[in-house]
Amino acid sequence: MGNEILKSKYTSDKFDVSVIFVNWNSGKFLEKTVNSMSENSKDINYEIILIDNNSNKDEESYLYLSELLKRINVTIIKSDENLGFAKANNMGMSIAKGRNILILNPDVIFHNNIMKILSDYLDDNATVGMVGPKVLNPDGSFQQPCLRGKPYPKDTLCHIIGLAKAFPKCEAFNGYALWHLDREKINECGALSGCCMMIKKSLFDEIGGMDEQFFMYQEETDWGLRTNNAGKIIIYNPNAIVTHIGGVTTKKIKIKSIWIFTESMMKFFRKHFWQRYNILQKAFWATLIYGNFFLKCAITKVKGK
Repeated sequence: MGNEILKSKYTSDKFDVSVIFVNWNSGKFLEKTVNSMSENSKDINYEIILIDNNSNKDEESYLYLSELLKRINVTIIKSDENLGFAKANNMGMSIAKGRNILILNPDVIFHNNIMKILSDYLDDNATVGMVGPKVLNPDGSFQQPCLRGKPYPKDTLCHIIGLAKAFPKCEAFNGYALWHLDREKINECGALSGCCMMIKKSLFDEIGGMDEQFFMYQEETDWGLRTNNAGKIIIYNPNAIVTHIGGVTTKKIKIKSIWIFTESMMKFFRKHFWQRYNILQKAFWATLIYGNFFLKCAITKVKGK
């Protein structure tokens, strides 16, 4: 047993960007994303590194991998287990040859030449370590995780209990959601959406990859804090635009994905904030985090999803 590594014939050993895909039973969406990227990526040299997290062998995205090898600069790593999002991305980034790295979900559609827009921005701004695009839902509405602040406990609480959305122009309630910022302007932020974000390879070499204790969720939030701690800033750039379908794989395991989110949130708070609190405060935050899990499960069952 072990990982199977497959490579197409490269035309270059140097790339502007290395695109990292983590795939797990993403169906038709992987091909749609690759086609969208190919059609919209001009004047930039890139490679694809795809880690398949033990997809079903008769599943559409898995069968598509053999076609990918014939079409484009790609390295495919077939894992014999589901490594999780963080560990699989780290595996890809460790062999990346591009000076910038694009983390990309297999259910993202490009609206424009986002790879060049983001890569040029990183190249032109020495103080910037990460940059991400404007992310839309399939209905065209704004997908909030692509522009987030630093997840301090008070700000997270305001977000969870709905104060941020109730008062979107109030900066005091929006330290996490940042609803008070103009979505059409370039803004500094605390974290980006893991569905589509670009990091300098030099920063990855300096601070390391995603924390692998997070199987899924919160890894990009943790990464954002570590980027700021390294003296680099994170930028939301709405000149680059994508649509993120979302839930392509997690909707198949809805309750389990809610539990993984809850576990990741708890791990995140323990890592970054736990030592600040006394026992009563810890009990409050634990109750809030796990209570949110039961509430989401109840809502999911009521909706029948």
